[in-house]
Amino acid sequence: MKKETKMWLELANEDYTDMKLMKKERRWRASVFFAQQVVEKIIKAYIAENTDKIPMKTHRIEKIINEAKLNLNEIGNPDVTLLSKAYEWVRYSDLSQMHFRKEKDIEKLIVMAENIYSWMLKKFENN
Repeated sequence: MKKETKMWLELANEDYTDMKLMKKERRWRASVFFAQQVVEKIIKAYIAENTDKIPMKTHRIEKIINEAKLNLNEIGNPDVTLLSKAYEWVRYSDLSQMHFRKEKDIEKLIVMAENIYSWMLKKFENN
């Protein structure tokens, strides 16, 4: 495994733990922030490992998935633009309070992040 891949994977693993902790502590905004970061970093790890490219410097999950040439149909084609949008919303207090006030407001995003994270880990195991 490449050095850069290991770095991205370590960061993704840390963010996954933080996402779970923030959800447990009922810190909805932070859990959404880390949900997006988990997905971003594990896909960047995949790009680092499987291409000669430096992963794109963007937080837009849909662009990173495109760059990685991943087929989301393998996991039911989740709408990853929701994670990208949510990442922007958590950066602004008014928007985050409007969109992430209750656990039910974040559940779909957390489940999506968990599913993508698990799927990507399997890809690393199969390499």
